[in-house]
Amino acid sequence: MKLIAKYYLKEFLKTFLIVIIGISTLFSLIGTIDKMGEFMSHNPPKLLIILYVLYGLPIHMSFLFPVGALFSSLFVFSQAMQRLEIVAIKSAGAKMKELLKPFLVLGLIITTVGFINSELITPKCFKMLHNLKNQIINKTNIYTFKDGAIFMRGKDGLVIKIDLYLPDQKTCQGITVFKIDDDGLSERLTSPLAIWTREGWLLKDVTIINLRNSTIRNKKELLVKGIDSPEIFQSEIWKSEEMTLPELLRYRDKLNNAGFKNTKLTVDISSRFTYSFVNLIMLVFGFSLTLSGGTLTALIFKNQSSHSVTQNNIITAGIGVLITILYWLSYSFFISLGYAGAFFPSIAPMITPLLFASLATYLYKSIQE
Repeated sequence: MKLIAKYYLKEFLKTFLIVIIGISTLFSLIGTIDKMGEFMSHNPPKLLIILYVLYGLPIHMSFLFPVGALFSSLFVFSQAMQRLEIVAIKSAGAKMKELLKPFLVLGLIITTVGFINSELITPKCFKMLHNLKNQIINKTNIYTFKDGAIFMRGKDGLVIKIDLYLPDQKTCQGITVFKIDDDGLSERLTSPLAIWTREGWLLKDVTIINLRNSTIRNKKELLVKGIDSPEIFQSEIWKSEEMTLPELLRYRDKLNNAGFKNTKLTVDISSRFTYSFVNLIMLVFGFSLTLSGGTLTALIFKNQSSHSVTQNNIITAGIGVLITILYWLSYSFFISLGYAGAFFPSIAPMITPLLFASLATYLYKSIQE
């Protein structure tokens, strides 16, 4: 039994790696080619283009892990069914669920690796891609984003720190502006609130510290024109998928402390907790659907003599694509409900994984020994 399980594990891993590496490489190349019109006018070194492709791989892999787990389990066990190997194993008195135990362990390993990739590797790759793009197009990076705070360089020697930016309202909670001239730091402006207007940023209740003559002044309002508009620097702010889970949690706490609740952020955080478990769910779903004697088996083995290996593989792939589409349609539907506040934001991302986990559990229990 151990030799048989080892053989199927080997076949599974081979298919899994081909799927996630092959498709992620293809997607990364397509993404890079899409940028070539912007890149080639700057005549970038080939090494930077190669690095751009490589840093895109982990990002695409994070989305392809569940797909790879599903397709690999479907292919390995549907081929075993087609070759009547499962019939032979059962005839020899072996228990199917004993054979499948290593796959459950492998599913947990893939889940762990997927979580590490999504939370540690992918956010760094997003940042590296951003830096590479700036390097390729010879653009100076004037923005830094950390835990909800924005640090940037403005015009006329301004350096700005924004404690919390609220994009929906185009306001800044807590802003500090440093004025630097040829002789160094000359003035510091601090304000608890800044509001964007057509003329520039309007700072409220401003404290102005002149570092040259050591004076302090207060103003109810002060218009500052040297800071970029929200449309410009908002595009530079990291999106939720570019942040690690701890960064997202700290950002959420910062918003909550400021009295603002971001429903979308709550949904995104909840989805990060549940997404990696989809790898295990899809793996179990794939082999359980194949071995339970249900729809998939009937499709593949109906008129078996008239089906070639290629035809059976196409049918298996088609079923895998159908399952993937159904999953993402359902997942996107509940995510949209969560974003809109029509459903509990923290629960919305869990509904589809729980539905598929329940179905996978049912199919697993239906596997005949």
